Amino acid sequence: MPKPSRHQARVLAFQTIYSRQKLGVNPKGENHLLIESGLNGKYKDFSQGLINSTWERLEEIDRIIQKFLKNWKQHRISDSLNALLRIAIGELLQYKDTENKIIINEALEICKKFVDEKATKICNGVLHSASKEIRVEQRNENVG
Repeated sequence: MPKPSRHQARVLAFQTIYSRQKLGVNPKGENHLLIESGLNGKYKDFSQGLINSTWERLEEIDRIIQKFLKNWKQHRISDSLNALLRIAIGELLQYKDTENKIIINEALEICKKFVDEKATKICNGVLHSASKEIRVEQRNENVG
């Protein structure tokens, strides 16, 4: 089993949000994913925080996704891509100190492995546009 990392924590968050989209909140299933991931300590806490904040802000996140999907409707993209966009935007919103490029690059790696190589273009476009707007809004909040 690979050494626990933030990457693995993001993968767990992606898998959990995907599972919730399909099955609803399932504590037994989610606990199984956590055990299988081998995460503990700060990585487990990061993953749980990302899952919880994403799930709590789902409506806001979905509005952002739809705003930046070009020539697509959110319900037309795959469930896996949708889950990935949700956690990445959730991270942009919640973890303001993490650089945009790190969040986007991690999402693209997860996309290549778990979604589809072709979906990386959509993922990159949505996240790049969303990240710019989110960070501008966050800077404005700090100024005002």
